[in-house]
Amino acid sequence: MVTLLFADLSRSTELAAAMEAENYAGLLAQLRRAYGDQVQRHGGQVVRVQGDGLLAMFGHPETREDDARRAVQTALALHAQVRGLRIALPPGFGLSLHSGIHGGLVLIGQGDIERGRFELMGPVPNIAARLSDAAGPDEIVVSTETLGPSLRHFVGSAPAPLRVKGRNEPVSVTRISAEADAALAMPVGLGRGADLVGRGAERDRLHACLQQARSQGVQVVALAGAPGIGKTRLAQAVLHDAAAQGWHVLRGHCDDTLGAEPMQPFQQVLRGLGVAPPDKAAATVAAVRSALQAHSQSQPLVLFIDDWQWADDASHQVLLALHQLTGCALLVLLTTRHTEHPAGLEETDHTLVLAPLDDAAALRLVAARLPGVDPFVQGEVCRHAGGNPMFIDELCHSVLRAHRHDTLLTQASDQAGLPGLNRLPGTAGWLSHLVLSRLNALPAAQADLVRAAAVIGNVVPAWLLEHLTGHGADDPALRALAGQDFLYPGDRPGMLRFKHGMARDVVYDGIGLHQRQWLHLRTAAALLQRTADQPDDEHLDALAHHFDAGGESTLAARYAERAGDRALAASALDRARGHYRVALAALDRLVPNGDRALRWIAIAQRLGMVSLYDAKRADLALARRALVLAEEQADLAVRARARYWLGYIHYGLGNALEAVRQGEQALQEAQRCQDDRLAVQLVAVLGEAHTAAGQYAQALPLLEQAIDVKRRHRSGLRTNVGLAFSLVCRGCLLGDRGDFAAAEDNFAEALTCMVGEEHEIGATIHGWRAAVLLWQGRWQAAMSAAAESARIARATRSLAQYSIAWAIEHYARWMDTGQATALQGIEDATAWLAPRETGLYRSLNHGWLTEGLLAVGRREAARHHGALALRRARHSDRLGLAMSQRALALDAAATGRPQAAARHLARARDAARRRESPHEAAGTQLCEARLALAEGRGDQARALLDPAAMAFERLAMPWHLAQAQALLAHGAHFDAATLLCPRPLPVTAETEAAAKVA
Repeated sequence: MVTLLFADLSRSTELAAAMEAENYAGLLAQLRRAYGDQVQRHGGQVVRVQGDGLLAMFGHPETREDDARRAVQTALALHAQVRGLRIALPPGFGLSLHSGIHGGLVLIGQGDIERGRFELMGPVPNIAARLSDAAGPDEIVVSTETLGPSLRHFVGSAPAPLRVKGRNEPVSVTRISAEADAALAMPVGLGRGADLVGRGAERDRLHACLQQARSQGVQVVALAGAPGIGKTRLAQAVLHDAAAQGWHVLRGHCDDTLGAEPMQPFQQVLRGLGVAPPDKAAATVAAVRSALQAHSQSQPLVLFIDDWQWADDASHQVLLALHQLTGCALLVLLTTRHTEHPAGLEETDHTLVLAPLDDAAALRLVAARLPGVDPFVQGEVCRHAGGNPMFIDELCHSVLRAHRHDTLLTQASDQAGLPGLNRLPGTAGWLSHLVLSRLNALPAAQADLVRAAAVIGNVVPAWLLEHLTGHGADDPALRALAGQDFLYPGDRPGMLRFKHGMARDVVYDGIGLHQRQWLHLRTAAALLQRTADQPDDEHLDALAHHFDAGGESTLAARYAERAGDRALAASALDRARGHYRVALAALDRLVPNGDRALRWIAIAQRLGMVSLYDAKRADLALARRALVLAEEQADLAVRARARYWLGYIHYGLGNALEAVRQGEQALQEAQRCQDDRLAVQLVAVLGEAHTAAGQYAQALPLLEQAIDVKRRHRSGLRTNVGLAFSLVCRGCLLGDRGDFAAAEDNFAEALTCMVGEEHEIGATIHGWRAAVLLWQGRWQAAMSAAAESARIARATRSLAQYSIAWAIEHYARWMDTGQATALQGIEDATAWLAPRETGLYRSLNHGWLTEGLLAVGRREAARHHGALALRRARHSDRLGLAMSQRALALDAAATGRPQAAARHLARARDAARRRESPHEAAGTQLCEARLALAEGRGDQARALLDPAAMAFERLAMPWHLAQAQALLAHGAHFDAATLLCPRPLPVTAETEAAAKVA
């Protein structure tokens, strides 16, 4: 992990042509001396000097936390030195460099006369060179992911995106012009807020210390904790509060760079007070005491010193001397990585050790940073960050960056729990530098322990680590790693864990490929040896991962397939998907033959079972390839089954008509090869696909045929998924047709199909029951059913099912309470699935949001969702169309567009007719009546309300009936604004009672 500096002389080609060769050679000689002197002075190495160009490296052989800062300081010093060179130049020329700085993981090889001192391989050198090319004369362009919080030490432009060749997404860069004034070089946020989630108690304690300093005199308080734990952020918040209360805030900081002056923070404080620091140390102590004593007479003082762990001995003496001040309202606030008094905090009165955020606070912080990102990814961020706010910030930033560039964020959800595979988008270079600098500071034996543990995974069995390294759980070298914030005792005896999954990822990435593969294969061999005399099911996940990462494809495919089967049987959908994909990729690396093709098809079909509950667009390509492989086989049954699963994945993605087409063709093939069992399954999937397409006349006989056969063959010994799913679809169909009692019977029978263990079909049953309860207007019951669906979906890690349940629950809450905050839940659920490009019944979300957002005045967003509902209708998903069109009709009338209102109503009526849905037809009549009343057409409104009320009464929809009766009884008393807003009407006790009686 290195930081690279590219520097070149501006206009060098023109200058060389304009100068005598000997004079230009003299200029180059001075440049090279400057390059060597400044790079060495700041702790770097010159990799190559070619002509007037420099490539320098910081971080090898030892990675340091401040490599990026050293690189920028070197560039600033070089730019200044080159500007000051005394060279006779041709008219119109000046001397200036342009530089680019970028850091990251680089493969370093031995160099030669052509390649320079080292050969650097990977994308980092190319990006650094591109940044140098993008710099103008005397400009230093640095990637913000390299500089990170060290930006506070420099004066630079605001970060801005820069397109560079060879990288898909832009690089965020800043242009550095100078070092910042030391007294003002405070940490800056990275554009993600500075809220203090989970730090309320510590903030209150620091406020109490302020009051104590005001009343009792000098107080010295230390905020201690690991890097990134939030010390400086908390201090800044308290300093802001103190300034608002009339305290004068002074700032200083310590650092461990070569440029640090003696008594650095106090020299900075004196300059901040306008006092010239004395030359002698003893005089500095007196000057600091005198200046603080004088200023505290007119105003209480807070002296904040950041990074006290790097303070020199003389600074400690100054701090001790401040304790002797009398009659001085002074709070000295330090931040330090030390956590105990013997480690350099003897001078403090109080030490607050900041612990990592607890799980609840960490999740609140992540949710605030990642609005619209699904909760499974949010949970992965929490797990990787280990409660460290800085790690949380950076991981959230990485996830958002990936989201902006359309990276598939669901990878973290799919692979959660798989050893070594549950990876989030890569962290910024500055954070990797921080982790690896701490690793390199360890003794070699301990660093090797950490690397071996990183290969094993986030959770490390102590016996396995001992097998790889020879260090047992009681080894002092291993126990010391807890104090270094790497490995801690796990939740179970005999287990270790990484405190931060992100740190584990950085360490793992820094291990060379061949060493990494060797360690993976040794780990797999140890696991096999462990299970030689017993079933190896316990270690299937780990064996699959380690053989795959070790490059052993045959065994990787075998164990990944078995691990996927076990995960699917346990309803761990994301784990099953991840393992099946590993197995397919491993088979692809082997020499193809007929048996492997059949095995590939079989695994892809089991992946289709996952997609039935949690579809992803990426699974479609695998199903299509399985069909191509199946068509190459002589067995027609293999082809029919491959097409069956392709149709099911289309169904799960919301492509109902394509699912029908594939299912009909597969049914013909199954009947030709007399595969009766597959034919029954295809009848069921055709019924389900026709239901999704709103083609109820075709769907119902198919569903009833499938249900009849499956009932006869029901054993009762295990969960009958096929029967339950067909019953759910028939319940949904009957509910949309208004036969709510029959729909409830179907859902109840579907629940009896579940045996023993919790299964993902339970989330489907409760979810669709909740949707039908919404159509009835039974908001509380819908919330309860949706909550149960969400609980099962979260346990089985099905994002699609969880999102549907979450949206239903929040729409029911919106309708029940009118709280606009409930709409955010629907927006979140809709956004969670956006990267997956799925559409199954997604029109419901768009219909709910069209109605709800219009009700709260968010017209533009509402119309956008109305357009999306219409787009889904073109794919035969019409469940949310009538609702969205009714809301848009009211909005069109409210904004003086009667023709548009008529078009929207016509679409709503058409949607209800196509679905044969009496509750939608009655709801549309109710909407038309509101429009008529708003326009003063009372007779027409009553003509619409009477049949609507009768329909609601017949369908047992008392909430909707109360709405109709409110209009019948009080319609003339509602103003137009109330009638044309798609909110429920205020219902009187009389109309509600009448509706309940009816």
